[in-house]
Amino acid sequence: MKEWLQAPGTTVIVPPVIDLADCIPVDSYEIPGRHRRRVQLRDHTCRFPGCTVKATRCDLDHSVEHARGGPTCPCNLVPLCRRHHRAKTFSLRRYVTIQPGHYLWLSPNGRHFLVTPKGPRVLDTPRPLDPDDY
Repeated sequence: MKEWLQAPGTTVIVPPVIDLADCIPVDSYEIPGRHRRRVQLRDHTCRFPGCTVKATRCDLDHSVEHARGGPTCPCNLVPLCRRHHRAKTFSLRRYVTIQPGHYLWLSPNGRHFLVTPKGPRVLDTPRPLDPDDY
């Protein structure tokens, strides 16, 4: 191995270890490459229920809007493909981040979907509370 490393024209690049739990916010709306890479490694795909678009091809959405005080850090960034990013922005589809990598989606018809690293799950929609029942 020593001879291989000493061979002329050999270049060895040791990439840094990426800590997926690292969550150091930046003061801007723009997302630094190091944050983008952490989110892509954590989530792998668009986090809309059932979508399989790779996270490397997705927009990163601020879970809590930046304009409303949401930080630009991996724990507040969610990969959404362009189609689902627009659906979230311009329709009644919403989600909340339960913890990084775990998202609860609410559809316009009131259905709930839990998206985790194990995949999406449809949750039973709780019935509305009727005060006369109590």
